[in-house]
Amino acid sequence: MITVAARFIDPWEAHVVCARLQAEGIPATLAFSNHAIANWPMSLALGGTAIHVPQGYLGQATRVIEEYRTGALESDLLSEIGGAPEHCPKCGSTQFKRAIPTGQRMGALILGLLTLAMFPTSLSKLTCQVCANTWSMGEG
Repeated sequence: MITVAARFIDPWEAHVVCARLQAEGIPATLAFSNHAIANWPMSLALGGTAIHVPQGYLGQATRVIEEYRTGALESDLLSEIGGAPEHCPKCGSTQFKRAIPTGQRMGALILGLLTLAMFPTSLSKLTCQVCANTWSMGEG
């Protein structure tokens, strides 16, 4: 029997997680990802993009999805390729939040209303949750 292992609002994130599950040998498939890409409001009405796995693989799939959500897979990748996670240049903390400038928010809103296409911005500012220092992605 097929069951839903996870749901994602962002269809691209669902594709990444589904590919990770398939790399682990779990036969995972996506549902509603085309709706999310073609018609965002319809995707929200359907509950986002769902990842389906056979019932027998649900425990293993849940573990991989939890590792993805907690960042364990990202830290494994960074240690494998020799990179460092994004961190505060002032205190070295990896606990931060992203702040999108108001102008970019308004631009995305206008573009979204005109074309019904939303996208993430790469010029976001990062703010350390420990010392409140702000910086741009890649500066640290």
